[in-house]
Amino acid sequence: METSFSQSTLEMLPDEILLKVCKYLLCTDILHSFIGLNYRLTQMITQYRHHVSLHKTSISKFDYLCVNVLPQIGAQIRSLLIDCCYSSLQAELFIQHCDNKMATIFPRLERISLVSYQHDQLIAFLSSLRDLSYLVEIRLYSLFSIERLQQPKFVRSLLQANNHRLTTILIDDQSSALSFDRTDCYMNVLQLRIKLRTFVGLSSLFAAVPNVHHLDVILGESDDLPEYVDEMNLSSLFHLTDFRLQSTEHIWKLEEFFIIFSQIPTVRHLSLILSTCDRRLIQGDIVLSALPPTVQQFDYAIYFFNDTPVDQVDEIIASWPLSHSVTCFCKNEFLFIHTLPWRFASIELSALINKMTSCYANNVTDYDRSVEHLYLKIDRNFTLTKSLSMISQYRRVREITIYVQNNGDAVKGTCI
Repeated sequence: METSFSQSTLEMLPDEILLKVCKYLLCTDILHSFIGLNYRLTQMITQYRHHVSLHKTSISKFDYLCVNVLPQIGAQIRSLLIDCCYSSLQAELFIQHCDNKMATIFPRLERISLVSYQHDQLIAFLSSLRDLSYLVEIRLYSLFSIERLQQPKFVRSLLQANNHRLTTILIDDQSSALSFDRTDCYMNVLQLRIKLRTFVGLSSLFAAVPNVHHLDVILGESDDLPEYVDEMNLSSLFHLTDFRLQSTEHIWKLEEFFIIFSQIPTVRHLSLILSTCDRRLIQGDIVLSALPPTVQQFDYAIYFFNDTPVDQVDEIIASWPLSHSVTCFCKNEFLFIHTLPWRFASIELSALINKMTSCYANNVTDYDRSVEHLYLKIDRNFTLTKSLSMISQYRRVREITIYVQNNGDAVKGTCI
């Protein structure tokens, strides 16, 4: 009696199952395995051909892809990510294979993302970006530190890359702080996310990007302002509609609000994360009256430090109207207050926090939907256990950084 066997093959699986399998693979593994295998599989991975990520790619496979695959599918690629965190040689190999041929290999490239690049590597890469008609966006992640004297020159190379065609430049908060030359002017920049060293750098920044629509700024250090705040000279940004500012090292005053707000007359979405000793900046009626009249959405978080225990917390909370309801965390001389819901991607909680008060019951915090990065400070008495109920609210957090304070010394640990 003859027995028959049916042989299963990969192609017997429907596209839906194969695409679910692809989610567990690196993009480069998918391209290496499926490109050119047959028409059906090549068409199935269209998304991976349009948006190519070279994340965690071995050097041998990276070299193979640059020689055999990228030139073959280059005309279909819309976005490209190169990751030097896994291997710094990726940057050199890519330039070796693609320098002076970028516009030919990737004629429809729209966005480039670069991870863990050093200054010299990035300068070489930026010089290769020429005559790419569709390339308008570049994203930098974990950019290595750049010497202060080199920063304006680097910024000039970045914002003028691809024949001044870049309109969107996004640099994450783990990257080096940068600075602008006072004579810089980049009319092409419409959206910018950048980390500056100090508050004083805002003056050169505002002058450099007169046409910007969306501006996201992180100030990394504290500085001493001029004796007279009125001497701060900021250019007006007449096209700015979305402005986000994070500055927890600088101690803010209400007068500085007026300086900035007077130069952003068309802003509609305003987001601020700040620190202060100025009691006026935790009073809702005062803060809201200072806002530009064009503001439609206001997200506000501020750390307040005082010489004496903060009293009249209920009165402070009551100063915020229902349209801008707030939640307040406090202990003795420290207070952290923010508007609801929370729309920022990160939040920092201090060991000093032991009480939470809301101005209205049943307000939605949105911690579970917005927060991806949680920074938590705990003391040697392990007040972390007291904060577990709050931590449990951050259901979509991707990274938790814990600072343990022990006898004045802070020890940093990161859990991912």
